[in-house]
Amino acid sequence: MNRTWLVLSLLPACALGCRSVEVPRERYYRLEPPAAGPADPGRGGVLRVLDLQLGTALDSDCLLVAEGVRLEPRPLDRWVAPLDRLVTDALVLGLSRSRTCALVKGGADPGPETWSLHGRIVDFAEVRTAAGGEARVALELWLEDERGQVLFHDEFVACEPLAEAGPDAAVAALSHGLQGVVGRVVQRMQADGLFAAARPAAPSSR
Repeated sequence: MNRTWLVLSLLPACALGCRSVEVPRERYYRLEPPAAGPADPGRGGVLRVLDLQLGTALDSDCLLVAEGVRLEPRPLDRWVAPLDRLVTDALVLGLSRSRTCALVKGGADPGPETWSLHGRIVDFAEVRTAAGGEARVALELWLEDERGQVLFHDEFVACEPLAEAGPDAAVAALSHGLQGVVGRVVQRMQADGLFAAARPAAPSSR
């Protein structure tokens, strides 16, 4: 009888303890969109960005933390969509907002193009080193003209220090790194004279 009374007296405390346990919640992240740059009044050419390929090691919906050759997912911190789709969309938007082409299209958009940009995601993770943490973005990209001739083929890399620990800072640094890659692609096209060659001819004064 005493044992039964002891068990019954402990049940409310157990129930209260169970109710106080907070279940961890998953958090979903997107990449920060880039700001629009000033429009080039003489811009021309149509750039199509094909869907980027994603390496098997990075094929995860979780944010990844790299330490040497070891990759660890943040199990509660996830991308809101597949990473290759997010990075491709951010690349399209970033190149469009650079406002150096007449039009930037995705892979499924109709119509012809002056150039097509192809590539794969080589690295896209928070990296822990002896000196601290950083976000590393690496894209292998190649540009072809309408005849399929390769105009350049290069790896564009950006490493951004983390402002603080945690997934929010990692996503912000990854976003900024990707925007830096967009800027380098634009600079490469400018240096190769591609935008100038695609500009519409000035009207004759006669």
